[in-house]
Amino acid sequence: MNSRKWILLVSAVVFLTLISFLFLFTQGKSQPMLGSVPYVFWVSFLVTCLLVLFTFLGSKVFPHLDSKGK
Repeated sequence: MNSRKWILLVSAVVFLTLISFLFLFTQGKSQPMLGSVPYVFWVSFLVTCLLVLFTFLGSKVFPHLDSKGK
């Protein structure tokens, strides 16, 4: 079961990375602002938080931990 969760997390990271660089981070885009923070900064902060969350979850469901005899 951990292998399926691991594959799902890896797929989510790859998907988020592709979506980020293909659609979210376009050249010259600074609107909409969040307060006084430009679009690129707050979206990149959100993407980074999601990647950190996925990394944390991935550390918990890494499929090769089972072979170490937990």
